[in-house]
Amino acid sequence: MIKHSAISSYFYKKINIYIMRIKKEIVYASLLVGGLLNAQEDQTSKATKMGEGAFMSYVINESGGNYTFAGINKEVWTLGFKAYQTDFKEITINKTDGYSKEESYFPDEEAFPATYVKGRLNTETVMRGWDYIELDKERRMVVLDEWIYFLEKWQDKDHYRIQACIKKGEYKGLKLIKMAMGAAKEMEKANHKETLQKYLDEAFKKQSELLPAWQANNKAKTDKRQAAKDRYRFTIDSVNGKYWNSAAGQKKKAEWAKSPVYIYNDTNTEFLMCHGQGVSTLLKPGEKKEFTCAGGGRVYKGKRRAGNNTTQWDSTGQLLLDLNGTNCGVTYNASTFK
Repeated sequence: MIKHSAISSYFYKKINIYIMRIKKEIVYASLLVGGLLNAQEDQTSKATKMGEGAFMSYVINESGGNYTFAGINKEVWTLGFKAYQTDFKEITINKTDGYSKEESYFPDEEAFPATYVKGRLNTETVMRGWDYIELDKERRMVVLDEWIYFLEKWQDKDHYRIQACIKKGEYKGLKLIKMAMGAAKEMEKANHKETLQKYLDEAFKKQSELLPAWQANNKAKTDKRQAAKDRYRFTIDSVNGKYWNSAAGQKKKAEWAKSPVYIYNDTNTEFLMCHGQGVSTLLKPGEKKEFTCAGGGRVYKGKRRAGNNTTQWDSTGQLLLDLNGTNCGVTYNASTFK
């Protein structure tokens, strides 16, 4: 015969098991709905929800497809919006590092923007009001709920590199130091690569589903825009034709036809370079950088600035390459530069 207390204990355990099962189902349903809602929001909606303002850049490094994390850069990034067309936005990024110029990003598709693409807006009068954007399709931006990712070497949704990662807010002084100390743990917890990949899978699936109908319904608009682009290209080519047929144009073509010059990092440490208009390049072991052989200025050895983790560095003044056309086709090993 089962005692009353034993019966109570038995039913108490059964009820607890049932409650735990219900909780798990609720959590699973919430995650499922959250994932669906996440996929239903395009990048313009997410950027609007994120809002303009100051952002801090967290240190993220990649090697062989694996990511490691460190502190927070002291330079503040500012995100802003400009009117673009219809309900979309041109997103601008400014950095307070003293080197970088304002960057602009535009939606990759009107049907459902899955990413924003780095570009330059051209509003020449020959376009007759239509926007012509020169896009760098290898550079992308993705806005999620807390983080914004800047991607490079983009081939498709499965092949890219996370170049930078920012989060809204601005920290200075002791607050920055405190936040930087816990940044690596915060970044690990964010599970960046997996979270980003999940969003891209969902977003591009939705984009591919919506795109055919959008293209069919907006054929007149896209045809008109393409005609404007064709007019613009015809005008530019007509003007350029005179230049390319001139002595100066022929000289420039000859320079471009020459083989590039390379620097290859054959060492087991990073190799820093400064070139162009305040451009900083980091070569990891085994990486190679291509430079235009002629008319490209000079390349100097770089050094990190003391006390911060910025992606911009200072020139040491040591000349590595003079891109004057005398070393075309040559590959220099980093180890040869003392």
